[in-house]
Amino acid sequence: MNSVKTNYLVELSEVELVSTIEFSYLLFMLMFLVASMTTINSQKIKKACGDSVLDIVLNKPTTFMKLVSESNCATETVEKYLKKYLTDNKIFQKKGKFRILFSPKITSLEIEFYELMLNPTIRVIVLVLLKSQTLSQSELVASTDKSNSSISRALKILMKNKIISRHYNAPYNTYEIINKSKLHSILEITNPSIATNFD
Repeated sequence: MNSVKTNYLVELSEVELVSTIEFSYLLFMLMFLVASMTTINSQKIKKACGDSVLDIVLNKPTTFMKLVSESNCATETVEKYLKKYLTDNKIFQKKGKFRILFSPKITSLEIEFYELMLNPTIRVIVLVLLKSQTLSQSELVASTDKSNSSISRALKILMKNKIISRHYNAPYNTYEIINKSKLHSILEITNPSIATNFD
């Protein structure tokens, strides 16, 4: 009777051992599959980030922070790909107040204009003047909600860069874009979202 009980316990232990091994094997295989899928996905994500960074920069000039935001990739990942693309001369950069990244097809004139348009006051003056005829400084202040001093500074910068001209009409001056069609074509290259939504 004791030997029967012992055999029963041995059989039970063998069953438990086999089921434990089978369960462990299944668990191990599941972990292996999850690890493989994670590796494949991380490689796809890395490739997607690299492609995205290059596509964005070649499509239009951009600042580094905009690039990080638009690519949906980590800052370090974007920086890694930028280093590679800059070394390979696939893209160029200009460092100043902003770090601007751009296609080799973009001219220095277009990059200078893009850099100017990063200033919100300059951008709004350019857009208002593109839609208008000549305007005085007070009219620009009224239509842009910018301060008189910031409008004055922006007008000086735009005149220095030969984007606008000033007309003396006593007792005030008016301003206008020198070459609207040329400026609009530069906008299409540097700020396509503005150019396509332009009335």
